[in-house]
Amino acid sequence: MPGLKWIGASSKRISKTSGCAALFSIALLQPAQAELPWFAPRGQVSTCSNDAAVQVWLPQQLPQRAQVVEVLSKWQAHPLHAYVPCFSLRYYHDATALACTTQGERGRQRCQPPVLPRELHQRQLIFTDALIGSASAQQIVLPTATSVAAFAHEVGHWLGFADEYRMSAELAQPFCHGRYRHPSLNVVTTAALEMSSAELQALWQRLPWRDQVSDWQLLGQSIGAERWRLGSTEATAVGLFASRTCDEVPGRYSWKPVARMTAMEYHDVTIWPKAYLKLLENAGGLRNHNDRAK
Repeated sequence: MPGLKWIGASSKRISKTSGCAALFSIALLQPAQAELPWFAPRGQVSTCSNDAAVQVWLPQQLPQRAQVVEVLSKWQAHPLHAYVPCFSLRYYHDATALACTTQGERGRQRCQPPVLPRELHQRQLIFTDALIGSASAQQIVLPTATSVAAFAHEVGHWLGFADEYRMSAELAQPFCHGRYRHPSLNVVTTAALEMSSAELQALWQRLPWRDQVSDWQLLGQSIGAERWRLGSTEATAVGLFASRTCDEVPGRYSWKPVARMTAMEYHDVTIWPKAYLKLLENAGGLRNHNDRAK
């Protein structure tokens, strides 16, 4: 890239994390010939140099960089940390180097940072001047003034969780008709609010959280003649509860495992139910994420 060059710095050991060496490796993107000091971040950020690490792009300028480092250091205490345990850090001097464009109804950003050929398939976490957070199969873009809770919501998409709030029509249409690349862990959709006993049992069998629901009858209320209205009672710990995901799509209904509001509906709630963490254990880690579903 004209006017830019990579400036490597020696690694500095900060801490040790399970499963990967914690090395604070630096690659600063700066104007050619510029002399720029290296600033050690506050707190501890779990970093690693292997190709599977999530590549993080953050601004070199203070105080924006300090805000991001604070989020990354707090991430180690989050229940989803085990699935995204460490990062490979990159710095940019000017946001134009990220080549970000705005897409869709909500103004999601997608960026094309300068990466090495061997890094083309590496997941990227980009902190920039975005107005909202968004996730795609390979990339999460977040405002520099984000929170750990917002970060976790977007990582949740990488792990296979769908939004439980009202999706925009642009995103809801494909998702609510089942056109996504992997089964969502926490949201299922139906074309009706009522089912026969056989249909309800079939729905029970295809639930990602099937092993947490002991009886198919817990998923609905009997209305007679082998007919059931979908929806568990509030006394049911894990069952079938309406989500707002498909509110924009007439004739399509969406359901989640628990009655309470979770971080996938409103990230500031910060609630990751045990049922969701168990779904993660069964799924085994990072999933491919569909752009159209977020």
